[in-house]
Amino acid sequence: MRAQEPCTNFSITVLNSNLIKRIPFGLILIVLLGTLLRFYAIDRLPPGLFGDEAVEGLDALDILAGNWQIWFHAHLGREPLFVYLVATSYFFFGVSPFATRLPAILAGIVTIPAAYWLTREWCAQLFSAERARRIAILTALLLAISFWHLELSRNAHRDILLPLVQAVGYAVLWRAIRLREVRLYALAGAILGLAIYTYSPGRFVGVFIAAFCALELFLARYARRVRELSTVSFNGRGFWLAGGAALLVMLPLGIYFAQNPAQFSRRFESVSILRAEQPLSVLSESIAGNLAMFVVPGAGYASTHYNLPGKPVFDLFLAPWFIAGIVLAFARARRAEYRFLLLWFFIMLMPAFLTSDMIPKGVRDFGVVPGVFVFPALAADWVLGKFGTRKDAKDAKGTIETKGVNRGLTLPHLVIAFSLVASALLTVNDYFFEWAKLPTLPTAFDQDYAQVAAFVRREPANEPIYVSAEVYRHPTFMLLGQQIPTSRYFDRATHVREFDARSALVAGADDANAAYVFLGDYAPSAGWLARIAVPAAPLEQHENFSVFRLARLQSPQQMLKESFNPFLKLVGVARFADDPRGLALYWQVTTLPDDRAETQARSVLFDARSQPLTQFEHRIGVPPMDWHIGDVIVDWFEIELPANAARFSAQLERGAEKWESAPIAFDDLRGK
Repeated sequence: MRAQEPCTNFSITVLNSNLIKRIPFGLILIVLLGTLLRFYAIDRLPPGLFGDEAVEGLDALDILAGNWQIWFHAHLGREPLFVYLVATSYFFFGVSPFATRLPAILAGIVTIPAAYWLTREWCAQLFSAERARRIAILTALLLAISFWHLELSRNAHRDILLPLVQAVGYAVLWRAIRLREVRLYALAGAILGLAIYTYSPGRFVGVFIAAFCALELFLARYARRVRELSTVSFNGRGFWLAGGAALLVMLPLGIYFAQNPAQFSRRFESVSILRAEQPLSVLSESIAGNLAMFVVPGAGYASTHYNLPGKPVFDLFLAPWFIAGIVLAFARARRAEYRFLLLWFFIMLMPAFLTSDMIPKGVRDFGVVPGVFVFPALAADWVLGKFGTRKDAKDAKGTIETKGVNRGLTLPHLVIAFSLVASALLTVNDYFFEWAKLPTLPTAFDQDYAQVAAFVRREPANEPIYVSAEVYRHPTFMLLGQQIPTSRYFDRATHVREFDARSALVAGADDANAAYVFLGDYAPSAGWLARIAVPAAPLEQHENFSVFRLARLQSPQQMLKESFNPFLKLVGVARFADDPRGLALYWQVTTLPDDRAETQARSVLFDARSQPLTQFEHRIGVPPMDWHIGDVIVDWFEIELPANAARFSAQLERGAEKWESAPIAFDDLRGK
């Protein structure tokens, strides 16, 4: 027999909760507000699609291609849950920036009522039902209007799932503790076990729960000796069942890590403070920086992708409430619920404390959400309880009750309302106006690659396209323009091929009227373009890229047949004494290499007595995976040719292999 809320059926336990039976109207309005903020202008903010977001999409395409995985290797390894959600979004809505971000948007919205439920369950034994509901409403509202959570809800990043898993898991856990229902313990363990599938800081959820349980079991031995010290009364069977359920859920990824231990620590090792020359100094700097980001203006996360650079988590309207809430939690730390909240905050900051690549690192701090928003809610509730509404008293069990009558609308009500409204308006201004007009924003979110991808998708699939860009096979372009699954990321290029037009142009043997796309500064100079290609008329001119139709390449000044390399044959050469001065070598692809090793080209100049004068080299601007047999690659060196240069030799190098042509006399070029 149970003394509290008897439960004879598991489904009744879950579904017959206060959250389901009576959803406050205020919560509905808050969820609607959060939904509006997370969907409004999503077609243009963020612009483009950040490369990290695109990587999630590439792996999602791999899933849709039948390559199901428990761990994804791109970008130092990533957890799978968000990727599978993106794959589901693509299945229903197709590949687009919106479909890539939709799982994050929905997760951010659902976290709002989940935070309400968590807070209600967490403080159910601390306060009366009315106060518990008030604190929960305030927490949900603070989360809904948070710039931090809003930004990450609109960005396709897997960290957005961690607060949702924690909110639901902890809500079920506190309900299990209160009702002593073993099946709820099992459910809580299973939900929290999902944390390791969300984002790498999710591994600290197990650390936090283990630390909290160990602390409570330790304090339980001394509770009778310490006045007013309350501890959690765990159901022993439920406690072990929760742990077993969590381990069972984590088992597939755990087995993978056991078989591939390097993957478990690969990301951490790349950014760990242990790599620093003075780890303790970096640790202290990291702790200070990651704590300051919550309240100190200008000390917030500096990444444009995830924040208005420097903006703290709590603005000036909410920072005092947050600080007061922290103080209040420490003052009430004799209660287990407050120890839970404080441990959650500090342990889930550990992933950021222990890394040094960026201080503060806002995304690694995200495990404190939604619990961090309970602190200002507690402070606001205390002010209302002390000065604004009813007088508080404790019953014999230590539960805080309310007595007396409501005092009506008071100054504390107005101050709290002002703080919340002002913060909400500031969030709207900072995100939709200040952050949106940052001049670096389009570049940060790879809008140029997204625009080129849109152009490529509009072009006929049977016409060749050559793209010159700063990043070879940029994830955003590969996702939106070519929709290539990760497992085929480095397959040989077919319809769309990439090169570096600053030093090379390429034409296929059968290409006719091919389109050449030059992104930003990755275009040949006007002089070299006119000299190498005929005609070179612009087809389209955009802010971030230009498109040319090149009917053919110019013929070299002299035709050659130098076959000193197994992959490339030197078929022509041209030198230019007028600006831009330099040497152009014409290569033809004869055989395709089976690896991605790049090719270095070097030319050595000799005088008439075959004495070397100078040499110059660079990487051939067309990567091997974009070669096709019969391609002609014009590779130029913009240099000042010595007046007495009479001969030259061409050299090629791939990895450990080197090849060199026979000397070629410049005299052979005269009159050509």
